[in-house]
Amino acid sequence: MRIRAAKSTPPVLLVIGAHRDELAFGERVSHLLDPQRFSVLRIHQGISGERPRADQRQDFRKRHRDLYLQILQHVQPGQQLMIDLHQGVDSGSLGADVLCANQTLLQRICPASGPFGQDERTWVRCIHLVSDTAVERLTADDAPNLLVTKPDIPEVVWNHPETHYVGLEIYLSRAGLGGKEEQRFARTLVEQIADKTLG
Repeated sequence: MRIRAAKSTPPVLLVIGAHRDELAFGERVSHLLDPQRFSVLRIHQGISGERPRADQRQDFRKRHRDLYLQILQHVQPGQQLMIDLHQGVDSGSLGADVLCANQTLLQRICPASGPFGQDERTWVRCIHLVSDTAVERLTADDAPNLLVTKPDIPEVVWNHPETHYVGLEIYLSRAGLGGKEEQRFARTLVEQIADKTLG
């Protein structure tokens, strides 16, 4: 796995290419961001984004874990936020999943009144990262819109004591680079996640 980090150390680290087929989309989004606010960690030989067969799972999990532990080594002192950018496909709408262990931050990102004020075509779903998936949905009255999941990456990454981890999956109409609207949507979410985390 070959990784190259930006030389500057702004407060936000954007990780692109953890899944190798998503690097090109991440590059398009990263070029829309202010380099004074965002440094970019480009993973040029990431892992496959496809689910492994049963006989490949153990090796895949090890490579996945090793990659994210290597990513963690690139977080610089003072970087308060790591955004791990991914892409999925949803031909029916423009949407995103935001995943984070910090429930308070998720509630700021996804208020009950509607996340980010997007129009009716767009959606943002916030997912609380937890160690135990015994519950399917948060039961707190003040957080009815947060789903719960146990992530595949090491807990030291997604539940780091000093740097917030936010996974961001942008759903494109089809696999590939995404159109300009999808790239701008991703940029808006990245910027607003940074605003709500650091502001």
